[in-house]
Amino acid sequence: MSARARVALAAIIASALVLRVIGLQYGLPAVYNPDEAAIMARALSFAKGTLNPHNFLYPTLYFYVLFAWVGAYLGFVWLTGGVASVLELQQLYFTNPAGIYTAGRLLGAVFGSLCVAAVYKLGAGLYGRTVGILAALFLAVAPLAVRDSHYVKHDIPATLAVVLAYVAITRIWPRVPQPGRLRNDVVIAAAACGVAFSTHYYCIFLALPLTWAIVQRWRADGWHIVLRHLVTGAIVSAVVFFALSPFILVEPIVAWRDIAANRRIVIDRAVESGAFAPAARYLEILWLDSIGTGVMACALVGSVAVASKAWKEAVLLLLFPVAFFAFITNTAPASRYLNPILPLVALFAARGLATLQTTRLPAAAVWVIAAAMAAGPLLASVRSDRFFRTPDTRQLAQRFIAEKIPPGATVLIQPYSVVLTPSKEGLVEALGAHGSSAEAASTKFKLQLSLDPYPQPAYRVIYLGRGGLDVDKIYVDPASLGQGSDLGPLRRLGVTYVVLKRYNTLDPEMNDLVAELARHGRLIAAFSPYAAGVSEAKRARIEPFLHNTDTRIDDALERPGPPLEIWQLDGPHP
Repeated sequence: MSARARVALAAIIASALVLRVIGLQYGLPAVYNPDEAAIMARALSFAKGTLNPHNFLYPTLYFYVLFAWVGAYLGFVWLTGGVASVLELQQLYFTNPAGIYTAGRLLGAVFGSLCVAAVYKLGAGLYGRTVGILAALFLAVAPLAVRDSHYVKHDIPATLAVVLAYVAITRIWPRVPQPGRLRNDVVIAAAACGVAFSTHYYCIFLALPLTWAIVQRWRADGWHIVLRHLVTGAIVSAVVFFALSPFILVEPIVAWRDIAANRRIVIDRAVESGAFAPAARYLEILWLDSIGTGVMACALVGSVAVASKAWKEAVLLLLFPVAFFAFITNTAPASRYLNPILPLVALFAARGLATLQTTRLPAAAVWVIAAAMAAGPLLASVRSDRFFRTPDTRQLAQRFIAEKIPPGATVLIQPYSVVLTPSKEGLVEALGAHGSSAEAASTKFKLQLSLDPYPQPAYRVIYLGRGGLDVDKIYVDPASLGQGSDLGPLRRLGVTYVVLKRYNTLDPEMNDLVAELARHGRLIAAFSPYAAGVSEAKRARIEPFLHNTDTRIDDALERPGPPLEIWQLDGPHP
C-alpha cells in the first residue's frame, strides 16, 4: 500500500471513530434504551462468580467481551483511586453508572470503527485497494452504522463478525492460494463463522457463503472432497460456537425456551398480517436512512457489474445479505437489524464506482464523485451526533423534579420515562408487595439498599402500567384512572405528582387520565421534543425519537425524548 493510501485509510478510520464517539454519553447517568440496561446488567452479573447467564435470548460471546471490557474500566477506576473500597466499586452501578455505560458504548464505537477497517480488507482483497478504501469511506459515514455504534447492543459487534467471516471465507474462494502454499482456509473461515454465530444467532446465514465457497473451490476435485470440507467446516463452526456459548449445552431446555420466546416476540407478531409484510418498511429504511441513497443506487450498479463479470462471486457476496434480509423481513421492523447488510452494500457501491476507472473518466473524478456520495450521509451522521448531544426531554424533566419537587414525594411515572432514584423505603415497599424483602432480595437490590449515604434526591416511585416481572416496581393500571375515577387509586397510594409521557398521536386511555388530572390537579411543567414553530398537524405526523424505536431524526425534532407533562395533585405549586 502506498503512503497516500495508508494516510487515506487511517483518516477514514479515525473519522469513523470520531463520528461514533461524539454524543456517546447522551442521557447519562440515565439510560433510556431498555436493551442497553438489560444487556449491561446481564454482563455485570458474571461478577457474582458464574459465567452462566441462565438466559439465552442471545448467545453469550458479546456478554463475555462486554464484561471483560467494563471490568478493565472498573479495574482502572480502582487502581487510579477513583473509589475508596471494593464495596464502593460494586455500588458504582447505582451511585454513578455513567462511566460504566460510557465504557460499554465506547466498545460499540470501537467495534464500529473496526468494521470500517475490516470492509477495507474485504474490498482490497477482492478488487484492489481503491475498492477497499471506497467501501471503507461509505461505511464510515453511514448514518445507521454511526447511530447504532452509540448503543450497548449486539448488532454492531455482529456486523464486525460478519465482515471478518467474509474476509476468511473469500480466502477459500475466490482468493485461492498459489499452488504449493498451504493454508487452513476452511478451519479459519469456519472458526470465524462460529465466532459470528456466538455473537448473534442471526449470523447463522453465514453458513451459505461458507458452503458456496467450499463448493466452488473443490468441486472440480470431486464431490467427496467437497463433502469432506463441508463436514470439517460444520464441525469447526459448531465447536467454536459452543466453546464461546458453552452454557447452551448445559441448559438446552432453557436455551430452547428463550429462543422460542424471542421468536414469538420478534417474528410471530410481525407476520400476523402475512409473511414478508414488513419488507416494504425495511426497504424504505435501507434506501433512505441507512447509508445514503446515492450509495444504495451505486450498490445496485455494482452488484450488476460484479454479476456480469463473475456471477459466482456475486452469488458469494449476495448469499448472506439476501438470505438475512429475507429473514428480517419476517420480524417486527427494527432498523438496527440492517447493520450486518451495510458492509456488503458499501462493497458493492465501491465496486460500482470503481468500474468508472475502466472508462476514460479520470481517477480524480471518481474520488470527487465518491466524496459527493459520502457528503449526504456524513451530514446526516453529524446531525445525528449533535442531536444525541442535545438534552433529552426526560433529562430536562428530571432536572425540574430535582429542583422543584421535595425528596421523598410520591411520584407516578411510566416505564421508559423520567429516571428517578427510588427511595430506600419505596424500594423495600415494592419488594414486599411482590412477596420478597430486603433480607431475601437479590444481590442487585441488596447492594442498592446498602448504599450509604443513599443517593439523593430519591422519591417513592409508582409506575403507570399493567404490571410486569420487576419486583422493584408497584404498578397502577391506567384503566382504573379513567373518567369518574377521581384518581382514587392514586390518592390511596399517596401520589402527589404525575409525570405523564405523551406521543404525537392521541391515546384515548391517556386522554381520560389527562381529563381527570385537569379536574384534580394542575399542570406545572411541560417539555417538548419539537422545535418551536412546528404546527400541531406536523407534530401529529412526526414521532418523537426515543432511542428504542425506529423513528427518524426529523428536522422538526430539536431534541430526543417524548413530550412530557408534570402534574401536581391538589397541592401548592412547588
